[in-house]
Amino acid sequence: MAEQTLTAVVTDKRKIEMRYFPVPKPSSNDAILKVELCGICGSDYHYYVEGHHWPYQPPPQILGHEVVGRIADISPAAASHWQVKEGDLVIVESAVTCHRCRYCTTGNSSMCSTKRSYGMSASMNEPPYLWGGYSQYMYLHPDAILHVVPAGISEHEAVLFSGLANGVKWAQRVPQLTLGDSIVILGPGQQGLGCVLASSMTGANPIIVAGLERDAKRLEVAKKLGATHTIYSDKAPLLEQVRNITGPELADVVVDVTGSTAAQQVAIDLVRRGGTVVLAGRTPKKTLPFVMDKLTARGIKMVGVRAHDSEDVRKAVAVIGARREQLTNLLTHEVSLKNADLALRLIGQEVPGEEAIHVAINPWKD
Repeated sequence: MAEQTLTAVVTDKRKIEMRYFPVPKPSSNDAILKVELCGICGSDYHYYVEGHHWPYQPPPQILGHEVVGRIADISPAAASHWQVKEGDLVIVESAVTCHRCRYCTTGNSSMCSTKRSYGMSASMNEPPYLWGGYSQYMYLHPDAILHVVPAGISEHEAVLFSGLANGVKWAQRVPQLTLGDSIVILGPGQQGLGCVLASSMTGANPIIVAGLERDAKRLEVAKKLGATHTIYSDKAPLLEQVRNITGPELADVVVDVTGSTAAQQVAIDLVRRGGTVVLAGRTPKKTLPFVMDKLTARGIKMVGVRAHDSEDVRKAVAVIGARREQLTNLLTHEVSLKNADLALRLIGQEVPGEEAIHVAINPWKD
């Protein structure tokens, strides 16, 4: 194994430096991962253009929390603890939690108040520094949670786990979507498409995905993943379009992944009496004006969701295994580590002529 690792470090707004760091020798209870692929999250892009936002640490920062790699160096004790061996392909959960608090012990580890997250909230002020997937090698903390990737699933398929795990939680688990339920998904980005695939696995029908005219290609992908209907919110009022599909009862579940206050406001009008609205979009420092009676008089449940939990990742891996052929529609770009800035601009839709859905960094690509 190499003594040094090349990393891409965000040092300021829209500034990335390539730096080398020593690869530490693991102790008896931690390990070193050789990163094969790291997915680019939309929140990484916001950090890149804004310089800092919660829950990220201020720069400098090695980003990357959607990590798939192979165990590169590990002690027998740590291998026994994680039930892995050198060479195993694993998914690394982004959150390193305490495993003891009320949230961790009730399946809600994303709410753990003491957690650190790879590529986000772990400090670079002290060794071992390597807390992000924009790197050839990454440090595995003793409390990190690993999922061994089943045989037959490649790293290119496994790296899609995060958006699919979010879809499992946001579209299926939290609203308790089940066979025959109707769902509207606002936003056909990688998170929204993860919601589509998770919904289709439940037998939900209809599955309606809303986007803008510029999202035409993404909406075509949504159909390939199981959407029964796609609609354009900038062509006609969403309520009118949804009612034409569902009838006057409207949808059992509405999930918003856009972060648009306009979309969140209309979401309340698209759900039936007693239905559930799930808000997953990032809306920092924005307020949502709506008539509270729309919730109370119609008995609507509105739920905010944040990231995913371990069981969601396990189910996402199962979805990957079951729908491998469909996943080829999602991984649109694979970029070298030295082009990390391009990867971020691709996910931010800044590159003319490119229609990025899921972008991954390959640290070993020239």
